[in-house]
Amino acid sequence: MFFSSSLFLAFAAICAHALPVFTQPLANYKWPTQFVRSGEANIQVLVQGAGPTVVIIPSYGRDGGDDYNYFSNSLVEAGYLVLRPQPRGTFESTGPITNVTLEDLAADIAAVIDTLGGGEAIVIGHAFGTFLAKVSSVLYPEKIPAIVVAAPGGIDLPTDIAKMPFITGNTSLPIPERLKALQTAFFAPNHDAHIWIDGWYPDVLAMEHAAVEAYGSLASHWGGANTTQVLELIPADDPFQPKAQWNVTADLYPNRATSKVIADASHALFPEQGKAVLEAVLPWLNQQSSHI
Repeated sequence: MFFSSSLFLAFAAICAHALPVFTQPLANYKWPTQFVRSGEANIQVLVQGAGPTVVIIPSYGRDGGDDYNYFSNSLVEAGYLVLRPQPRGTFESTGPITNVTLEDLAADIAAVIDTLGGGEAIVIGHAFGTFLAKVSSVLYPEKIPAIVVAAPGGIDLPTDIAKMPFITGNTSLPIPERLKALQTAFFAPNHDAHIWIDGWYPDVLAMEHAAVEAYGSLASHWGGANTTQVLELIPADDPFQPKAQWNVTADLYPNRATSKVIADASHALFPEQGKAVLEAVLPWLNQQSSHI
């Protein structure tokens, strides 16, 4: 079925009023925030709870706000200190966003762990955040003994899918084009992709993409540092990680990596299946945090 662009936009506008708001002004959040200096960067961190420290790193070109609210609140209820450092250029985080490396961004994470997390944390990365979680664990193994890689994608991304974030995150493109890319690459069938039309930061996406490109292949560090404990969450409908690559991480690192498949979810994952993600993560997190 095909719609004219005017009809589609009218329909989208109507639907927008019925959808949950997934991007809010920072002032709307009830949690305290703190700022952490990291070189030239000043990183704003959403701080919740008390207990063993968990750090959440968001996906490509997005902030660490609403997408992770349910998950963060649930971890707090389970007895964790949850830190959500906002990437440079999102919310009130500032710092250079050109010629930035993954090592620079990993230093931001390390500074947050040292300043607010007692020097040690389990890091949970989502999509792009899995790249940063892995690199951070390699550079700072004493600070990051364990990582969760949620929707990490495969080592070899399908070419047509790899370009999708740069369509969805390009806010100058027509909404129908972006929505089609979101539905194709980020949301499982029958899930409403409208909730991710907003919440993109094109300059941040460009910064993160350039950092990944400059770093090169992560294949040699696919499981983080040599001692890193890894939980991999694989969305069953994620085209970034075809089924043929589901067992790669567990096969490469059988003594320290565990993989779990999340049904009825794609690359967006957290707003699609927050409860299932929590149920997969919490038992493993409880086991790992007992060593911190």
